[in-house]
Amino acid sequence: MRITNFILIFCLTLLVGACAPPTAKLRVSRDEVRKGDPITVSWETKNAKAIELNGQKVQPNGARTLQPEQTTDFEVVAKRGKKEARDRATVKVNVVTVAAPTINLRAEPSAIETGQNARLRWSAENAKLVQISGLGDVPATGEREVSPRVSTTYTGTALGDGGTASASARVTVTEPAAPVAERPRGTPATNPAIAALFGRAVTAVFFELDSSDLRPAEQEKLRRAAEWLRQDAHRTIAFRVEGNCDPRGTAEYNLGLGDRRARAAKNFLVSLGVDAGRIETVSYGLEKAQGGSEGSPNSPPSWAHDRRDDFVYVRGGER
Repeated sequence: MRITNFILIFCLTLLVGACAPPTAKLRVSRDEVRKGDPITVSWETKNAKAIELNGQKVQPNGARTLQPEQTTDFEVVAKRGKKEARDRATVKVNVVTVAAPTINLRAEPSAIETGQNARLRWSAENAKLVQISGLGDVPATGEREVSPRVSTTYTGTALGDGGTASASARVTVTEPAAPVAERPRGTPATNPAIAALFGRAVTAVFFELDSSDLRPAEQEKLRRAAEWLRQDAHRTIAFRVEGNCDPRGTAEYNLGLGDRRARAAKNFLVSLGVDAGRIETVSYGLEKAQGGSEGSPNSPPSWAHDRRDDFVYVRGGER
C-alpha cells in the first residue's frame, strides 16, 4: 500500500511539473552608468527547456559582467513548448564628453641680448599635468624668468582626460651690438715729434683667429707701453686704440670683434695704471684688411697681420 501511494505521488508531481508554466526573472546591478563602466546581469528561470539572454542560449540560472557602450535593453526568455516567460531590464549609458586640454605659451620679450632675461607666461585649461621643456612640471597658470645663453625654443605640453595639447615660444639671443660711434679717420698729430716717439714705444698687438684674448707676448708689449705712458713726460698723451680684423666673416660681425679687441687692449692698459680718460677706442672691422691668406703678423699683407690693434697718437705730451 505504501509503495503504491509513493508511486502515485511521484506521478502526480511529474504531471504538475509538466503542466506548470515557465518563469523568468532578470536583474541588473545598476540601471544607469557611464560609458565603459561594468554592470552585472543575472537571471533565474524555472520549468523551462530553452533559455535565451538577448537571443543567446544560456543556462537556466546565471550572471554576466558587461560594459555596455550605449543604452541597452536586456531580456531573458524562458520557453517550454508553446509556453514562455519573459523579463526585461534597461541600462541607461551616459556618454560623458571630456573637453580637450588647451595651452598658451609666450615669451616677453621674444628677442634678447646675451646676459639679458626673458619671461615665459603660460596658461592651460582642462589639464591634469602641464610641463615646459627646460622647466619641468609647472602649475596650470604661471610665469617664470629664463636666461638662455643661446636661442631657445620652449615647448609647453598639457595632458588631460581629453588628450594632449602643446604650444611653443622662442627666445632669440643675440650678441650685444657694437657701439655706433663716429670713427675718426686720419686725425693729424698735433705734435709729429711726440707722435713718432709714441709710435716707437706703443706698438701694435696681434690676435688669434676669431679671438679678442691677449696672448702673453702681446701682454708683454702692453706692459712696456704702460711703463712708457706712465712716465711724467708722457702722462698727458692721449691716444686711440683701433681694432681690426682679417677679411673673413661679415662686416657686422667683424665690427663687433674689432671693438672687443680694442677694448681688451684698453682694459689691460688701465689695469696697469694708465688713466682710462687718455684712451679712445674704435673698431674698423675688416675695413683696413689687406691680407689674402694666412701668414705671419710680421710679414704683411696677411690675415694674421690684419688681426691687430693699432695705437694712434692723438694729442698731448708737450713739455
